[in-house]
Amino acid sequence: MKKLITIVLFLFTAGAFAQGRYKINSPIVISGQKNIVIKGYLIAGGASNCIYLRDCSNVHITKCKLKDSKKVGILLENCQNVLIDSCYITNVQTGVNAKYSATVKVNSNYFLNMNGPFPAGCAVQFNNVSAPASQINYNRVENIAGQAQHPQDLLSVYKSNGLPGDSIQVIGNWIRGGQVTNDSGGAAGIVLGDVGGSYQVARYNVVINGGFVGMQVQGGSHIKMDHNTIYSSPTAYSNDGLSYGNYSGQPSNDVEISYNKIKFFNKNGKEVDCWWDPKTVSKPMGWETNIQGADIDDKILPGRLHDDK
Repeated sequence: MKKLITIVLFLFTAGAFAQGRYKINSPIVISGQKNIVIKGYLIAGGASNCIYLRDCSNVHITKCKLKDSKKVGILLENCQNVLIDSCYITNVQTGVNAKYSATVKVNSNYFLNMNGPFPAGCAVQFNNVSAPASQINYNRVENIAGQAQHPQDLLSVYKSNGLPGDSIQVIGNWIRGGQVTNDSGGAAGIVLGDVGGSYQVARYNVVINGGFVGMQVQGGSHIKMDHNTIYSSPTAYSNDGLSYGNYSGQPSNDVEISYNKIKFFNKNGKEVDCWWDPKTVSKPMGWETNIQGADIDDKILPGRLHDDK
């Protein structure tokens, strides 16, 4: 196993040189490999994905700075057991896009200015990701108005399935800034059950000015969205703070949305904290426990979410 890791890392470091704490490298493409560590690289993607892994397993991507890509910071296709942590991803189409993969953990990263356009523009999207132990936890996401071009759903769990007792986790993330133009459907800071899926949980997240919607459930079954904090001042495209509707074409049941704190002003300055769509779903469990008109403002997050600019 150690020999394989050494070979892979040599391919990365050939011709690289140190600049500060990172080593400059060209975009990385790896297919069909196991036991990979990608650490400490500065990659400007240009017209390419910064890192693209296909059919790989047992991967750790850590302490990299990935930037300036017309495509994706980290693209995974059909990968298993991947940990992405402590990375700084900025000025890309999408930060991390994990497709048809299992056991993917995207934890404790910083995302700055996701550019899209739709259907890209996420900081993290799980697209047909499955359990066990898949997570989007403790990340920090910032989209600065006038810099981020077309941010969309920032943390998106799309057609993805956890297991009973092992839900896909979206926990402890901080988000500031999101969609401000009508360049797609209404994008959210965090969306679960996007076009279906099951066994997902979003908890203890803080979303400030997250877009058209602060947080939403778009369908799916066995979904929980609880103990989150959602605030928005009026922005050019803000609409409502917390919402639930089923637009997946599949049944949606066992959905709990509870104990969230919300204060959300739409683009006209009217406070619209919570909304569910009675044409497509029944009222979710726990709906009355949500705290509307909460005593919160945009100061609930620090002025800067990351010190390394």
